[in-house]
Amino acid sequence: MHVLVVDDDEAFCQLLVKILQGNGMEAEWTSDGLNAYEKALRQPYDLFILDVRMPLVLGTELAEGLKKERPDAKVILISSFADEALQETAAHLGVSLLSKPFTIDRLLQTTTEVLRENT
Repeated sequence: MHVLVVDDDEAFCQLLVKILQGNGMEAEWTSDGLNAYEKALRQPYDLFILDVRMPLVLGTELAEGLKKERPDAKVILISSFADEALQETAAHLGVSLLSKPFTIDRLLQTTTEVLRENT
């Protein structure tokens, strides 16, 4: 499994990548949402983990663009502000939403669930 983590907090990205790699996944990260979109168009990823609140481009906007380019893209949005409106947006986009803070077990459970969808 090849995962791209996108969050403007570099330390958080590095932590998530370390956790994912420790669980047998190939993972990389970027703190730049626009760079993430370009990477996604150049190479295939099995999963995108996107922070919702980032400068330049929101995770929801990135998810929407990815879904337009690759309707089968598997996305997990992460946010400290997972209110009802964001839950509705995630549902509309057809992506999962993980509320920060979350445990390693919850991250891995959500990752497994999302990767199993439509496979």
